[in-house]
Amino acid sequence: MGFFSKAGVLVLVEDNAEWVSAKKFSARFNQMDRRWTDEYAGSWDMPEGVKGAIKRHCGERGLRPRDLLSDNNLKQISDARRFNMSELSQVQREQVLDFFNENQRKIVRDVVGGRGKAAAKWMLLVEEKNGSPARSAVIPISVATEYCVGGATITPRGNIKLGNLTVQRKGGDVGKKTAQMLQFKFSPRGIFDMQNVGVIEKIWRLTQRRPRPGQGGDHARRARLAPPSAGPA
Repeated sequence: MGFFSKAGVLVLVEDNAEWVSAKKFSARFNQMDRRWTDEYAGSWDMPEGVKGAIKRHCGERGLRPRDLLSDNNLKQISDARRFNMSELSQVQREQVLDFFNENQRKIVRDVVGGRGKAAAKWMLLVEEKNGSPARSAVIPISVATEYCVGGATITPRGNIKLGNLTVQRKGGDVGKKTAQMLQFKFSPRGIFDMQNVGVIEKIWRLTQRRPRPGQGGDHARRARLAPPSAGPA
């Protein structure tokens, strides 16, 4: 499936096959992608200075404030486990922002739609609300990419904002090492307000079929699209 495989559903319409990235959410933000900084660095030719700054932001071992700072300087840091972007040097901040600004389209395209044979062509969004019917939308992945793409800034909380994507230390995970991964997340709700988005009340039935040998495992579900009945005229 490749390094940036974002599609989770293979939809067949007659003889056409389309990969779809499905996102179900109820909270304000939805995770788009998360990996170790080294993985992103290798894929995007990230300079060493940028990689080091992001690792400090994620709090990787050996690069945490408590690993690098004296006790006196540590008191000026908000969290001894990692640096906020605003707590890095001006040179480091500028290097990070320059990198994301110069590579924003490639980064957003990989994070949102993926690359390779299993790159998603569509995104299915399902928003669940307590006590309200779910609302859904199907959009071309190019529309989702354009919604997310934009310049890089540092937020008041010390994270990176890349267009409509938030880039930050993953955190959580009850203190596990995976909390030090780099995470991309976004708020999908604004997509429903876009003019070229097809909002549907009921998703077409996806009849799941077991994949044939060599056609994907648990991550890739092979499904056939059955259109809804026309209903009364």
